[in-house]
Amino acid sequence: MLRITTISEKNSLIIEFPLRVKAISSTILGGGLRELTHTVFHRVGEDFNDPNPREYAIRLVRDLGLPIDTTAVFLTAVDVVNEYRVVEDKRFGVEVVGTIGFKPLACIGEIQGRIPSTINILVYTSKSLSVNALVDLVMTASSAKTLALVDLALSCRKPSLSRAYATATDAIIVASPIETGGEDYGGPATPIGSATAKLVYDLILSHGLAKLDINDRLENILGVNIEWIIDSSLKIYSNAPVPGVPVEKIRRLVENNLVRLLKDPNVWSMLMASHCLDKYGLAGTIPGLTRSEYTMDSKRIVSDELLGIMLALYVNGWKALFSYYWVDRLKNELEEFKDKPMFIDDILASLIGSILSKVYDEYLGRE
Repeated sequence: MLRITTISEKNSLIIEFPLRVKAISSTILGGGLRELTHTVFHRVGEDFNDPNPREYAIRLVRDLGLPIDTTAVFLTAVDVVNEYRVVEDKRFGVEVVGTIGFKPLACIGEIQGRIPSTINILVYTSKSLSVNALVDLVMTASSAKTLALVDLALSCRKPSLSRAYATATDAIIVASPIETGGEDYGGPATPIGSATAKLVYDLILSHGLAKLDINDRLENILGVNIEWIIDSSLKIYSNAPVPGVPVEKIRRLVENNLVRLLKDPNVWSMLMASHCLDKYGLAGTIPGLTRSEYTMDSKRIVSDELLGIMLALYVNGWKALFSYYWVDRLKNELEEFKDKPMFIDDILASLIGSILSKVYDEYLGRE
């Protein structure tokens, strides 16, 4: 299969194909439909802003001693030497090499930031593919990538927390041996297409599960991080503080209770439910609820409050429920809540209320 070489001092990963291949590619160098002998994954700095990236790639290929006319180059801020991933399906002769970064995420009409830490995918099949099949396989791999990003709940965090379908500078190569004949199709209904989709999906999903920490997950799902939840909890707590207790003790207790809750998959399930409902509301796909009604936070919708009630009762029963109602009344006075969508707004109020009910339990007794 593929011959893979890492060159740490050059921040480069070199792929050599075992046979002459034809490829369809969207890379900065070696793009289009052409014959390839090599592919390079190369790491650039997060501040990379070369006005002519193609010339940069040509200089790189020359420096590596590779043929310019038959080498494709991926550029990324990901550590290509230590973080590249390889997956394969020997049954269908498909091998996928990828370097995965999740910045800048791209959503419909939005791009989050500028750091070029992108998703670069090389798909190689040992079976010859027609040009039509190469195009099919690009579509199939790209669809699988998008599904993995959706299942990781990755979002452009402001202003809408809308779903990410790619990063802004993704690139892909699909390559197969140059032979007469070959497969005519590479879509989802074909064995090669199905195998490729699973490999790409699993590669991106497993990387995301390994690399995204708790703050990453919170920011993508709710648009906030642990510090935001703690600070907002303390701001609300200041309206009814426990006499004689230093605020630093309250902060530690809030943090400890939050960390404990974020180890519970039941809590995460309710947080993610709010995330999904806001996505469907924003898209206008909740039956009976138009997009304009959703964006105006229609008063006839009570399912957001019901989700908040469910979380509060689960965490600390009636005490948490009454605390949630208290926070829900106060949140309209807080700048921190003003940009939060319909369902996330209530689940955050419930989460904070539930945590504060535990704080009051600690200092005011449980009777």
